[in-house]
Amino acid sequence: MEIVDEHKERFERMKLLFDLNKHITTLATGTLLLMAGLYERVFKTPVWKALAAFTFILFAATVICSVIAMFSFAMYSRSTHNTPADPIRWGATFFSLALVSLIAGVLAFVAFVLKNL
Repeated sequence: MEIVDEHKERFERMKLLFDLNKHITTLATGTLLLMAGLYERVFKTPVWKALAAFTFILFAATVICSVIAMFSFAMYSRSTHNTPADPIRWGATFFSLALVSLIAGVLAFVAFVLKNL
């Protein structure tokens, strides 16, 4: 009984982490679209173009890492109750990378906008 309860608990954690990664992906892709619109329409002669490119790369990395983490967490739900796959190592690594690149991207984007306003 204890193994089944532990599996259910881990399965719920994987679902929560999967949902969190969906939200991170949505935020990053939305920011990429916002950046494209602002860069094209608002900043006619932008300063720190390299920072804009770096910000774009950070948000793209966020999306990629988050999708890899989602696949890792989703793999847990496809495993059997007797031999569950352990997505913690890959999922946690890419989840952490997604969070770090999201935060760095937001900070870089804010710096770019403030410099160009």
